[in-house]
Amino acid sequence: MSFKFQPILNLRKHHEDNCRTRLKEEQTKLRQIEGELTVIEATKKRQEAEAEQLAIGAVKMEYLLSGSEYLEYLRRKREETKARRACQEEVVEQARVILVQARKETKVMEKLKEKKAREEVEAGLRQEQKNLDEIGIIQIYHS
Repeated sequence: MSFKFQPILNLRKHHEDNCRTRLKEEQTKLRQIEGELTVIEATKKRQEAEAEQLAIGAVKMEYLLSGSEYLEYLRRKREETKARRACQEEVVEQARVILVQARKETKVMEKLKEKKAREEVEAGLRQEQKNLDEIGIIQIYHS
């Protein structure tokens, strides 16, 4: 059986594989951003605990200032990372939509190929039945 659209099917499968790879890459980037956010949160909590300990007893102004500046930096970094995460979630969703569309296109071609193969098998069976019928008729007339 020769499927005349096989090159197109191959291209669509290749495109689908590329879309799947891109989705995985984008999901990996999202996980990295979420990891950064987790680290920032943990660092912020440690810094707040350290600032509480330094606030007990004699307080040195330098430590208090540097600690509050660092906490402010961590807050800004957290907000920036959350914004990056939101953007990356959109990119992941777009990649997922593109993959779904590519999969649909590939499935259409695969179904067309299966239908063509079934039609060829059925045509072969009809031809074989026709040949057997002719052989039967010939044998009836020669008997």
